[in-house]
Amino acid sequence: MSAIVLPGVIPANTIAKIRKLTAIGPFVSGKLSAVGRAVSIKDNLLMAPDSPGEREAVELVTGALQASAPFQVAAWPEAMLRPQICRYAVGMTYGDHVDGAIMGQAPDHIRCDVAVTICISDASEYDGGELMVDTAGLPRSWKGNAGDAIVYPADTLHRVAPVSRGTREVAVSWIQSMVREPERRRILFDVRSVLDALDQAAPSPETETLRRSYFNLIRMWA
Repeated sequence: MSAIVLPGVIPANTIAKIRKLTAIGPFVSGKLSAVGRAVSIKDNLLMAPDSPGEREAVELVTGALQASAPFQVAAWPEAMLRPQICRYAVGMTYGDHVDGAIMGQAPDHIRCDVAVTICISDASEYDGGELMVDTAGLPRSWKGNAGDAIVYPADTLHRVAPVSRGTREVAVSWIQSMVREPERRRILFDVRSVLDALDQAAPSPETETLRRSYFNLIRMWA
């Protein structure tokens, strides 16, 4: 499993706009979007789909992700499901599950390669509520600050721990990636990160050699 944490994917001013919208709501039971076993293990709230505030909040999240170079390099989105705005109040949780292989509504089904969670609430605003992602059989917890995101393979066992104080708000979505293998996405992300750092320094033949290899890996894997 290769999770990639992306600090500040959504700018603070955009988060502020989203939070004004979520404060108004309305929210409905998250079970309305659950399928199969998820109905019995999913206990959260979903910002009412297609309400005016929800539509605007989703547009803000989507626009920020599309504008984020780190997100694009981490996920290599070919298609992305419309984000959902989720709320976890005290006692709410989401049990162990693996995301479906095919998601969405016909005729817009996508192959679900990548899951993404974006923090709307700040970590200091609630206790519990960690995203627990299984790493080689061992759970690893993550709790980001407002605007942070985590990208991880959708076939990974994961859950949301119960919230014990405050309110956890996140946006979640799923992606069909041009680069299907998570190990390859990790390599491309790491190489691009090194290139970006080198580009801040004086140009060198070695940097251009690395850039050529990076582009060739994209040609091979995308």
